[in-house]
Amino acid sequence: MQWFAVVTVIFVMICAFLMHRHRSQLTEAMRLPYHPVNLELIEDGTYSAKTYTSFLHLQLEVTVKDHCITAINVIENAGVDGETARPIIDRMIKENKVVVPAVKGAEMGSMVYISCVSMALTNLENDES
Repeated sequence: MQWFAVVTVIFVMICAFLMHRHRSQLTEAMRLPYHPVNLELIEDGTYSAKTYTSFLHLQLEVTVKDHCITAINVIENAGVDGETARPIIDRMIKENKVVVPAVKGAEMGSMVYISCVSMALTNLENDES
């Protein structure tokens, strides 16, 4: 019976740690910089930026032609939600908007993508590693 108590305590401690980590990552994602982007003011070209968080390292190149986002190329994508959130790129291109709804189940990664694209198009970088 004593081993059951020890296993239960360890399980509770692991759950508490995971909940705390998730909450910290969500807070970090919510504090990322988001810059307003008016695509009518963006010249043709390729713009790059990177956003490094504790849970995802993302580096992108955003191509604009005739005030439309024509491509978003992922240079670096390492960490939690990086691949799961990747479909947000297609939505940004299709809707020609930086701020689009997050990918369900990958909300934190989606916030990193949105922040990174907004920084690329405003020529700003977030190098907080």
